[in-house]
Amino acid sequence: MINSLRLENFKCFESLNLDTAPLTLLTGFNAAGKSTSLQTLLLLCQTLRAPRGVSDLRLNGPLVNLGSPGDVINWGRGGSEIGLGVASEVGSLFWRFTVGEDERRALRACEVEVLNETGSFLISGPELEGIRPPGNSSDVLRHIENLIFLSAARQVESEVFPVPQETEDCTGDVGSIGQFAAWWFHQEADTELPAARHRSTSDVPPTLRHQLNAWAEDLFPGAEINALPIPRTSLMRLELRTSRTADWSRPANVGYGISYAFPILVAGLCADFGRVLVIDSPEAHLHPRGQSRIGDFLTHMAAAGSQILVETHSDHVLNGVRLALREGVIDPQKVIIYFFTLREGPRVIRLSFDKNGSINDWPEGFFDQSEKDLASLAGWA
Repeated sequence: MINSLRLENFKCFESLNLDTAPLTLLTGFNAAGKSTSLQTLLLLCQTLRAPRGVSDLRLNGPLVNLGSPGDVINWGRGGSEIGLGVASEVGSLFWRFTVGEDERRALRACEVEVLNETGSFLISGPELEGIRPPGNSSDVLRHIENLIFLSAARQVESEVFPVPQETEDCTGDVGSIGQFAAWWFHQEADTELPAARHRSTSDVPPTLRHQLNAWAEDLFPGAEINALPIPRTSLMRLELRTSRTADWSRPANVGYGISYAFPILVAGLCADFGRVLVIDSPEAHLHPRGQSRIGDFLTHMAAAGSQILVETHSDHVLNGVRLALREGVIDPQKVIIYFFTLREGPRVIRLSFDKNGSINDWPEGFFDQSEKDLASLAGWA
């Protein structure tokens, strides 16, 4: 599991350290640093996935596109260097990248601080294989390199989806826009899932196909999903229906909510034990009830052994997590929520839950707009 993220001189932050848990929620104001925090992982991941020997930080790639070094070096502090780091249960890595002197002006790894069971030491650029330090750092690298990322923008309008080119050691990687979810659903349809990933109230077979549809019905009563290979192509067809007696339809004719939730369900149910999932806006296109239920689903998947980092603006997602805590789905010590605010900021406030799902300290601006609006309508403010 990833225990913490660390960044220095990166975008809006001069310095930030975030502890992470099996389930970590990032909430708060727009442009307050939520995405920046998660981009620590995404930048390192897409750089590690690049051909070995490349020492430039890959600012633009399949997971995230951030432009040039001038776009990511701290806007107020300036300078020519940023730092990105990740710690796991057995060690940590912290990279420093500096702007090179050649004409490309790329951010190049100049050194990495390594902490593992053998001690703490500093490795400079010439000793790195790309950005990979020599020695025993495989646990941290594996968590970063094998993460699954699902962005807020997902591929939903098409009924035809591609097959991933590489599938080894990446079970459940649905792609950053969910483009491979149909293939993974078909590929793993008859795989029996561990009991912890089952829909708790469903009396259905333990296979992925049946369990995913049980969770989907929890989000959208009556919904059912199917995926089929298109003969003589490397493409998949996705079809949906809103009841078991209805005809199968194209995703675009059913509504975006099911299509947006489908990759989340596939990734959560398929991901290997210990795999890190980074999910942006799981609430997208979902009715408030569906948003609450997706919060419940993510909590169950975290309790089942995935590590899930979520960026959300939805109080319904938050409440779904709180209800799951009250039901005893997960230990409250395994859930962290951060509130990113621009007051005196940017500033990050860590909040915690108790076993009943209650939050003790409720800061100004933290999911309180409904109460404020209702108070105004009632003439109380």
